[in-house]
Amino acid sequence: MNVLTKQSRGFSLIELIVAVSIFAFISTVVLANNNKFNSSVLLGSLAYDIALSVREAQVFGLSVRQFSDNFQVGYGVRFLPNSTYLFFVDTNTNQTYDVGTDAVIDTFSLSRGHTIQSFCGVTVGGTERCSNSSTPISHLDVVFLRPNPDALISSNEPGIYSRGIITVASQGGETRTINIASTGQISVQNL
Repeated sequence: MNVLTKQSRGFSLIELIVAVSIFAFISTVVLANNNKFNSSVLLGSLAYDIALSVREAQVFGLSVRQFSDNFQVGYGVRFLPNSTYLFFVDTNTNQTYDVGTDAVIDTFSLSRGHTIQSFCGVTVGGTERCSNSSTPISHLDVVFLRPNPDALISSNEPGIYSRGIITVASQGGETRTINIASTGQISVQNL
């Protein structure tokens, strides 16, 4: 019997070490990027949740939804600089949230390190008035009144805006932008 014809079976020690090191490297890369991926997914989900809250206000404002024996009310969302936004009923239909007069349906506070980085109102002329500017706006209201599907966007500054922009951010600095047009269109952008 010839010794050269005998074939070896199984892994050598070097092959085993190479296979284990490749597996360890791939696992390290996947685990390192997992947190970034999760943060991105959660931020996208938050942006869509905010957009859905605005859409819900639009649907409530268009539908015949009674509030305290009154069908002629508006529904809206108010964005505040402390990473909070309110879903409210505009009981006096003045197109803004009035503390003590209008009713808050729900208060949403951002969590997991996410923040409302800024909110801006854009005038018809294209001028932006933002919460993080040198002369900041204190809030941004988006209200819908029956039977009009258009958004009425306002702040503490006089006038109605043609567009509202809400930017949310994660701890890592990644952002998503919710655009609300006065025509009632709502979109989310990844910047």
